Order: sequence, then C-alpha cells, then structure tokens
Amino acid sequence: MSGTPSTGVHGATGPLNTGIGDQHNHFHYHDVAPPGAPPLRPLADGHLRWLYLRFVPPFGMHTAEDVLTKTGSLLLDGTPGSGRNATARVLLHRIGGPRAPRGIVIDPAGNDGDLGGAYVGEGDRLLLDLAEAEPSRWTAAHERLPALHQAVQERGGHLVVIMPHSAGRLSNELAAHRRTITRPDGWAVLSRALRCDDFPLADHMEELAGLLHAQVANGRPMREIGHLARLLDEARRSAPRKSLASWCSTGLAGLHDLGARVTAQFGEVRQGPARALLFTTAMLPGGRPEALHAASEELLRHVGHPADDRPLLEREDFAHRIDEIGASHRDDGKVTFDTADYAAAVRTHFWTQLPGMWPEFRGWVDQSLRLPSLTAGERDILVACCAEQCLTTGQYEPLLALAQQWAGSRDARLFQAAVQVLGHGLSDVTAGVRFRRRVLDWATLDTGIPLGLARALVAVSTEVIASTHPDQALVRLHQLARRTSRAEHGAMRQLVTLALSEPRLHRLMLVRLARGLTLHGWSADVELFRRCAAPRLLTSPGPEARTLPATGDLRAPVVEAWHALFSHHPESDWLPMAKEWLTAADATGTDPDSLLDVLIEAAKVNPAILARLYTLSLRHPCASRLRQKIDAAQGLEAAPSPC
Repeated sequence: MSGTPSTGVHGATGPLNTGIGDQHNHFHYHDVAPPGAPPLRPLADGHLRWLYLRFVPPFGMHTAEDVLTKTGSLLLDGTPGSGRNATARVLLHRIGGPRAPRGIVIDPAGNDGDLGGAYVGEGDRLLLDLAEAEPSRWTAAHERLPALHQAVQERGGHLVVIMPHSAGRLSNELAAHRRTITRPDGWAVLSRALRCDDFPLADHMEELAGLLHAQVANGRPMREIGHLARLLDEARRSAPRKSLASWCSTGLAGLHDLGARVTAQFGEVRQGPARALLFTTAMLPGGRPEALHAASEELLRHVGHPADDRPLLEREDFAHRIDEIGASHRDDGKVTFDTADYAAAVRTHFWTQLPGMWPEFRGWVDQSLRLPSLTAGERDILVACCAEQCLTTGQYEPLLALAQQWAGSRDARLFQAAVQVLGHGLSDVTAGVRFRRRVLDWATLDTGIPLGLARALVAVSTEVIASTHPDQALVRLHQLARRTSRAEHGAMRQLVTLALSEPRLHRLMLVRLARGLTLHGWSADVELFRRCAAPRLLTSPGPEARTLPATGDLRAPVVEAWHALFSHHPESDWLPMAKEWLTAADATGTDPDSLLDVLIEAAKVNPAILARLYTLSLRHPCASRLRQKIDAAQGLEAAPSPC
C-alpha cells in the first residue's frame, strides 16, 4: 500500500480513515476542510480512484493478483503495516467485469449477516477484513470460508480475505489461496503521495530524501508514511514561502512530539479563559475569530466560570489571546495552529486528561451548535471533532444519545449533526458494529419511531451503511418501511432503489418479502412486493430486467411470495397485483407465459384461488392460455406450448 492517509481519528485504519480532513471517506474533516465540503462522504468509486493514484504495489502483489484472477478467492497475509487493506481494495478495483468497481465489505460480526453464500450475487467483489480478528472468530471464519469461496466461484465473483498475520496453519483447501505481501519501499510510497498532491519534488528530491530518509527506511507502517505525506503537504500549504527544511521540520514535529508539547503548554496556560480558547481552537480548527470567540465564551458559561468583570477596553484583544495559545491568523483571516495536527493533539489531551469534564464537553457542543455565530461548515467540523473524541474515549452510548436527541429536534442544524454523528460512529472500525446494531434496534421499535429519528436512520442507512454493508442497509430500511407509514422519511423509496440496484440485493429483498408475507402481516410488505416484483422488472428486455425464467434463484422467492399472499392475505391485498400481472401477460415483447406460470405454481394447491384467477383473466386475451395451464396443474391435460 502507498500514500494511504494515516490514522487521525479513533478506529481509523488502512486507507479508509484519515482523520479530520479533506479526504475520501465517511464523515471526517481536518483543520483545513474545504469550504462547503459535504458532511456525508460514503465510500465510493472516487475513493478507490484516489487510492489507486497513490498506490505503490507491495512485493508479492503480482502473485496475489494471479491467485485472485484464476481462482476467484485470495487469502491475503502480511505483517501489520504492510498495506494489506489498501492492497485488497486495489486488487478488487482492478478486477475486470460488467459491474461497477465497488467492493462490498462483509462484516461477519454483524448480527444480521454471516459467512454463508446466500447473499453473494453475480460478479460481486467482496472484501472480508479479519486482520484483527480474535482467535475464536478466525477459527469460526476458517471453517466457513470454503463454502463462501464456492458461492463466489459459482457466481463469477471475487473475494479477498485479509487474514490475521498470526493465524498459523490453514487447511489444505484454503492454503492454495494464501499469498503474502511485503511492505513496499517507503520512499517510493512517500514520493508518490507527494507528487499526487503537487508537492514540488523536482528541484528538491535529493534534499528531501536526506531530511526524511530515517522516517521512511526504518520499517514504519504504511499508514504512518501516508500520514507524514499529509503533514508535509499541510505544512507547505500553511506556509508556502518557507523553505523545504522548514516544511519537513514542521511535518516531523507533528509526527513525533506533539503530545509532549501539548502537555507542557497545558501546564503553562493556567487561566480559564485561555484554556477555553485553546480547547475551542482545537475543536474548531480553521474557524473564524468571531466563531471561536462565541464558542469559547459559551464554554466558560457552560462550566460556570466566573465572568470577566474588567472594563471592555482593559481586556486583551483577540489577536493577542490567539498568539498566547500558539495559534495564528491565516491569510484568509481564519485561525489555526502553526504545526500540522497540533489541534488534534490538543483535543486528545483535553478529552483524555479531563475525563470528569466529558459531560460538560458534550453539553458545550450541543449549545455551540445553536450559536448564530457558527457557519454550517464550522458546525460540521465541531461535530466531527466531538464524535472523534467520543469514539476515541469509548463514549458510544453518550454519542448515540446525542444523535437521538438531535434527530428529534425541529432545528435543521441539529438534525444534520445527528446524521453526521451517526455517520462517524458507523464508519468507525471499532464502534461500527455497535452503531449498526443500534440503528437496527431503533428501526425495529414497535412503540413507534419519531419522524426525525426515522429520517436520520434512512439517511445513514442509504448513504453510509449501504456503501460498505448493503445487505444490512437493506434490512434496516425494510424494518423502517414496515413500521413507519409516513412518506416524509422516504424509507420505502430508498429501500426499493437499493433493492433494485443489483440482482443480488433484488433477490435478497424478494426472499425477505416471501418470508415476511408468510409469517407477518406488514402492509408495507405487500406494497414492496408489488414494486420489487413488477412484471416489467421480471420479463421486459433491457438493463433493469431480471428475466424470471432464466434466473432460478429469483423465481423461487417470487413464487413463494405469491403463495403467501394467496394463503395468508385477503384478496384485497393481492387482487390489484394479479390484475397487473394478467395485463402484462397480454403485452407484446415480453415473456407472458412466465408470469402465468408463476401465478399457477403459487396457487395450484388452492382450487378457489385458481378459479378466482381464471375469473379475473376472462377480461384478458390470456384467459384461454391460463385455463389450459390451470387444467395442466390439476392433471386434466397437458400444458400448451409457449406462445
């Protein structure tokens, strides 16, 4: 792996999480987030292209790619820090095929997923990262991987499993798929990342190599080299007139001794107002002076600090106060610390060294989001920093409580904060399972889901969970569509869009509907089946068609769902759909007999339903064909040949 951004936020590993910054993943910002940057950034093709440009192949990648191409499955091994995750994603990105180059991340720890092959669709590209798996989890996965490999192979897909480096011996069946990569040259990784960021290397290559040789040649993990590249680029952009040596000095300072510097500064800055401004500047990096002033004053009020009773003209000006905490004004007037990543180190110090103030910090964020002095971008950064620290310090439940509270507010600013907080938690490598579980718990509340919370859950399911766990997103949207009748949150619309986005999810949706129509009485399932089993999707030629006769694993759940409608639901539920199917059976340019065959197969054990279908068909040209098929199903005569 190369040029991969480093870890700047809790739980961020590999190429996905780069801390608070201008980047290519979910819900993260850094000190110089671009103006107007959207708060929602689900993993997409853009991230893979960004990674691919900065990627330096590790040693052993060629043989790994050969195994993946020939067998469809690869068990990727390597020492921690060798770039396994980025290599897996690039390999899946490079695999050719008719589907978009997007990897689907399997989460075997999810409560509504497993390592079976039922969810594997045609041509799927799957990534299963077990690098940090506990021994018991790896043992369980090891036993199920052969079945998963078989399902992937049968459906023309590709699977990369990142295995624990300490996994030990594999079964003979899996050993043939194992390949090991070795960390690429650190200087090649760094220089490529810098070139992609337009860093002026041409005239400074030798000098830069001399200044940074020790940092890239000592086995440092790839994520740290990517982090160093970002620090160097930030140092150059924040002080473009300074020398290369100054940029390197600033970048290396950010890499090494920030924690010690912050500890020393905290001891020197003893006055409450100065500490409040120090903390606020770290929580709002790149903020405008008026925003920092308002937020720091709000912090002092929130913690009950005595008011400054000096006359206004006797107080220090804001520029002097900023200078005292080691920050400065940029050319655009915004305030930052001089050293890259210093704001992150300050945040970390306050949150880890003052745990008794966690409730006050969260309450201050809540109040600051309501301040008119903050812009939308500043609110986004404040929420991102709060989520970062809550996740780092394990405050999952308080963060979830904040999200629930904000989602229920009529204030659009707080609703956006709720969606953003949930996005951060869902994207976190450690907290993600907990947050996905909570989204499912909320989605299955039988006591009713408040509209604001439902809207937030639809948003994160669609824009965050679906990008890496589409199966789980489908489950959560399905539960929301069942339990909430309001159209404002769009659960049903987003669910249908997701389900029809690829054949595998379409099949999974139909399987769920067949089961639900049999076991439950959700009215939403009837409407969902009408939309997901529309005749045009199952018979009409074109890119959206699923071709019902040719896809056996799609036909079975459709038949089962119709059988459930006939057996467990009133005629009013299925009559409109039956009329649609009979009308479609008369259309030209379709496969009409396949629709009739499904209806007959689903109803053949119920003569009353067969009779009702025949009565309905009398107004259609297909009546004669339907009658012959009914007779054949009852053993009265042979079925006619297809028209």
